[in-house]
Amino acid sequence: MTKSIVFGIAALSMLCGLSAHADDFYQPGFQPGYGPGFAGAEAGGQIGAAIGGTGNVSPTGVGGGLYAGYNLQNGPLVGGIEGDAILGAISGSGQGGTLRQNWLSSLRVRGGWAFSNVLAYGTIGPAWATSSFQQNGFNFEKSLHGYTLGIGGEVALTRTITARAELRHYDFGAATYYMPGGPLKLSTGNNMLLVGIGAHF
Repeated sequence: MTKSIVFGIAALSMLCGLSAHADDFYQPGFQPGYGPGFAGAEAGGQIGAAIGGTGNVSPTGVGGGLYAGYNLQNGPLVGGIEGDAILGAISGSGQGGTLRQNWLSSLRVRGGWAFSNVLAYGTIGPAWATSSFQQNGFNFEKSLHGYTLGIGGEVALTRTITARAELRHYDFGAATYYMPGGPLKLSTGNNMLLVGIGAHF
């Protein structure tokens, strides 16, 4: 994921370095030379699959949820902020038990480059999850926090409707689960493939 980290940092740097006034940014709608445009508020739905990851527990499964955000666009340069929440059936085995994650959420910066009606972007920001570890009939619940980063592409199907695909990595570090046989420290890192469709306002 080294390239993803570099891409995410570059996107954040672009956002921090923008010095144009709000009037300099195009409004939602057609962008001369750059297609339909990605500026303005957006909201949509997404579904995804956890396809393994890193750590001593590597959860897999499926999930779906909603996302919303706001973008600014200056020529081909697009940057903004976005949040999402995913309800999932994601689990993995390890340390003699099963780790489950029900909710994943994040708040991220997103930045990229528009090629006609296609936006290539990177994203990075803090992430949270609910989790539970079950072992020998005992269940311990714990909230997780960490970060997520990813790369993706978004295609404008019309002036207001877009479709997207994104590869996202979640890293929640190590968390301690207190079980009858003693505390267990588990680390999780999920890789998720997400696809979605949304509307721009």
